[in-house]
Amino acid sequence: MAACRFEEVSPRVDRFTPDERTDRPVLGAIRGTAGTLIVDAGASPAHLDAFLGELMARDHPPIVSIALTHWHWDHSFGAAASSVPVIACDETASALAVQAAYDWSDAALAQRVRDGLELAFSLPHILAELPDRSQLEIVIPQVTFATAHDVDLGDTIVALRKVGGDHAVDSVVVWEPEDRVLFLGDALYQCLWSDTPYLTIPGVRALLAQLAAFDPAYALEGHDDKVCDATTYAARIAELAAACDLVERLGDAAVAETEDGSDLAELVGYLLAGR
Repeated sequence: MAACRFEEVSPRVDRFTPDERTDRPVLGAIRGTAGTLIVDAGASPAHLDAFLGELMARDHPPIVSIALTHWHWDHSFGAAASSVPVIACDETASALAVQAAYDWSDAALAQRVRDGLELAFSLPHILAELPDRSQLEIVIPQVTFATAHDVDLGDTIVALRKVGGDHAVDSVVVWEPEDRVLFLGDALYQCLWSDTPYLTIPGVRALLAQLAAFDPAYALEGHDDKVCDATTYAARIAELAAACDLVERLGDAAVAETEDGSDLAELVGYLLAGR
């Protein structure tokens, strides 16, 4: 995967592509006549600042706020690169308050990995993205909501909706209704806080029920280099539902109904691990 690239998704929406070398996720920008909303703050101030530079070079409307899809470090630790208000659900704000109170020295970070308070997977990425954390500023969101919040950008009203899911219980999607663009963050991904990554049938079913409210022309996942069109997104959702159906109906025998190495087989494996 190459370094982050600026891409236009639709007339109102741009994105900064992910970079797996330090686990940088997708960043988004939704622009209206009243300003620009940033989707996710990125893994570091350098990450967000690079995206903001791309927006400035294109003379986009001023940034008015940043919306977070969930609390995980790679989506939130870049917020200090901007002085605009950060918007997040209550649970995201609470989790970031915990993160802000931590000692971020190498030794303390390594100890949290050993204690199960940080993912071993994340450790090398944090060290590479934020080699000097002595002045790390973790911004606690100033604007919070329980389940829903709207951002009026003048000619479009962006909806932030908490959808939860196994990856992060505080997951929020960001919906731009005029161009029908849906930022999913990491909501569809498996939970990594276990020796074996997993999904649960109740978690997936509840998430899919929440997502049924949206009919995107474009859907963006947090760590996917490609933008899903409507057909690809529908297939992604249908495959999650099909995996749930298989595991509910067949249990362990569901594996035999999938093609080895396929996305469906992977989803079935996660669901079996989460029973």
